[in-house]
Amino acid sequence: MAEQTKALGGQWPLLLYGFTQWLTLLGYSELSIPGLVQGLRQFMRWLSEQDVHNLEQLQALHASDYMQQECQRLGQRTGRPLSASHLNKQVEALQLFSKYLRETGKYATGFNLRRIEEQRPLPGYLTQEEIQQLYEVTADSALGMRDRAMLAVYYGCGLRLNEGVHLELKDVMIDRQVLHVRKGKRYKERLVPMNPKTMQMITLYMDVVRPQLLQQYPTDRLFIDANKGRPMQRQSLYIRIKALARQAKIKKKVGTHTLRHSIATHLLQSGMKLEQIQQFLGHSNLDSTQIYTHLSHQ
Repeated sequence: MAEQTKALGGQWPLLLYGFTQWLTLLGYSELSIPGLVQGLRQFMRWLSEQDVHNLEQLQALHASDYMQQECQRLGQRTGRPLSASHLNKQVEALQLFSKYLRETGKYATGFNLRRIEEQRPLPGYLTQEEIQQLYEVTADSALGMRDRAMLAVYYGCGLRLNEGVHLELKDVMIDRQVLHVRKGKRYKERLVPMNPKTMQMITLYMDVVRPQLLQQYPTDRLFIDANKGRPMQRQSLYIRIKALARQAKIKKKVGTHTLRHSIATHLLQSGMKLEQIQQFLGHSNLDSTQIYTHLSHQ
C-alpha cells in the first residue's frame, strides 16, 4: 500500500492518509476501510494523470467525469462493463472523501454523484409452514431452547446477523417487550417489539439455559456457545441456523438473512404497512423495504 501511495503526486498521499484515519475514527470496520481507500486511490491516480495534483486544482466536475469514464470502462479480467455494485463502491468512496474534505475545512464544494441502479435478485424467504418446521426440529434440551431463542431473534424480531451476535442481556427489555438493537447497520439504534411467544422463548433461554452454558467465562452477550461457554461468533450462529434447516429437510438456501426476509414478507402478507416494516427492520429508506411487495405476491 505504501508503494502505491508513493506513486501519487502532490497533496494526494497526505490526503489519502488523513482520509484513512478519519474513517477509522468514525468507526468504519477493518473490512470496509481498505475498499474505500482503494477506490479513492484510483480516483487520485486518475487526477494525477489529468495533471491535477492539489485541492486548488480540484473541481467537483472531476468526480463526475471520473465516474462517467468508470461507467464506460471494461474490466481487465472479465472484458465486460463494471458491475453496478463495483461502481457504487467507487461512488461511496468519493462521496465520503468529499464529506471528509468539507468536515475538515479543506474543501467547501461537494461532489454531486448519484448511485447506479442495481438489478438485485429477489431475496429468498421461507413459507410460514417451513418456519414452523424449523421450530419443530429443535430439541427439548438446553441446546434446543437456545436454538429456539435464536430463531426468535432472527425470525421473530428480524435482526441482521451482526445485530444478533452483539445482543447483550440488558438489550432484552422485558418490561417494555422490546429488543434494544445497539449495533445496527451504520451504527443506528432501534427498538424491536417482541410478541409474547418470541419473548417467552428468549426469556426461557436467558433464565434457564444460559447460566448452564456460561461455565467460567464472564460475558454479557446473549448467545453462548454450548461447548466453550464463550459468546457465539458470527460463523457459529450462521452455521447453527443452516444445521436446523438441514434437519428440517428444507431444500432452500437458508441463513439468518433468510429468516429476516421471511418475517418481513409474512408481516406484509398479514397486512402490516410498509412504513412499519421499514421501522421494524431498521431500513434507512423505504426503497430497501419495497422489495418485499414483490415477494408477498409470489
